[in-house]
Amino acid sequence: MNKLGRKLFTSITVAVLLIFVMFVLLANLFMPKYYIYKTKEQLGEAVKTISALQEANWAVAIPQLEQQYRVTIVYDNLRKSENDLNESFKQQLATKRVTLNKFWITDESLLKVKAGTRVNIIYDQGKLKSSFYASFIPKGETIVLIGLSMAYISDTIRMINEFILILALCSVLIIVSVVWLLSYRMTKPLKELGQVAKDISELRFRKARVDTRDEIGELAESINAMSDKLSAAHADLSRKNVSLKRFMSDMTHELKTPVSLIQAYAEGIQDGLDDGSYAATILRQNENMARLIDEFLNFSKIERDELELKPVAVKDLFHECAEKFGIELKSRHLQFVIRDELPGNPLIEADPDKIRMVFHNLLGNAVKYAAGERIDVHFGKQDEEIVFAMSNHFAGEIADASQLWEPFYVEESSRHKAVSGTGLGLAIVKTVLERHGFRCHIETKDQTIRFYIYFKENSPYST
Repeated sequence: MNKLGRKLFTSITVAVLLIFVMFVLLANLFMPKYYIYKTKEQLGEAVKTISALQEANWAVAIPQLEQQYRVTIVYDNLRKSENDLNESFKQQLATKRVTLNKFWITDESLLKVKAGTRVNIIYDQGKLKSSFYASFIPKGETIVLIGLSMAYISDTIRMINEFILILALCSVLIIVSVVWLLSYRMTKPLKELGQVAKDISELRFRKARVDTRDEIGELAESINAMSDKLSAAHADLSRKNVSLKRFMSDMTHELKTPVSLIQAYAEGIQDGLDDGSYAATILRQNENMARLIDEFLNFSKIERDELELKPVAVKDLFHECAEKFGIELKSRHLQFVIRDELPGNPLIEADPDKIRMVFHNLLGNAVKYAAGERIDVHFGKQDEEIVFAMSNHFAGEIADASQLWEPFYVEESSRHKAVSGTGLGLAIVKTVLERHGFRCHIETKDQTIRFYIYFKENSPYST
């Protein structure tokens, strides 16, 4: 038995034993008084009934009264002497099989009865190990004795104590069995939960096998849910650490190239080797470095900036961003094909600068990685949401499209100078949309990648 089981067993056993000890003490302390009280009450009922009967026919009802109240009733003339009454009562009681070795009624008691007072006397029978409780009442010219034999209360209490002791021993045996069974059933799942918690603390994520339908079962379900979430979070963190290491390597490479070129061309200028293009090259490489650093800083502060929500015409904002890519589209021989199935010019409540950043990053990503001649854009409506979709063909393979949302993630197939990047653009997109409460997801099929954004339409601002 484990510690909790022993604690349960000890606590319950001690509680039961204390209850039995209390029963014994109460029996010894209050049982004699209670026994006499109940006997007196029983005799009182018989006395009350006899007193209410008419003198003419009360004696006829004695057999019925004796059976009803389980008492012995005898009577005689109240004018007889003390000795004659004592002798008469003893003979009558003996006739009714009540044997007494000690019985008397004194002159003082007779005077009280003649005065109309009820007299109660307890006769201790000594070796007979019993007592006789007698009540004397007057009934006209008759003195009536209503008596009840009582066993020694000490013997009764001793028997009760013996019974309680036997009951206690049997109860302890039953308690040992029941508590052992209950403690085993209760502590086994708790032990399992403790081991699972220990394994989780050591990053060994597993589930507890507990099938009870109680609070322990609910605790097991909570721990299992926590284990699943921690496992997913740990896997996600590990994956992000790998991406971070890859990003640091890429960032170092991306920065090292322009720094090296800037240094080389600067030394060329210093040595008088400038053919007129060195300064332009240095400026271009400096711009590349500034762009990389700005993108990194944007991502680092995107979650800290407060959103300045305003009514935003989502279609107008997209067209504004798309116009800025006109030169790049011509140089890449690309064109936007926009299919607008969204009636009117609905508004959304959002931070225009942040949504502008979303469109800019999506458009930049599409232009950079597009392998075909067109980029398709679609505006539509689904229930109460505005649906924005953008798709384009791409070269290479994407193993898991959902990873494109992760910070620092860049597909291996895209790692060449023409399309190099940090992988922060789409991470910024997802972070901004989540902060606004907008849904988004990516699909890839047949060398086509599709981005979906679901904006919540702000009805009060709709036109």
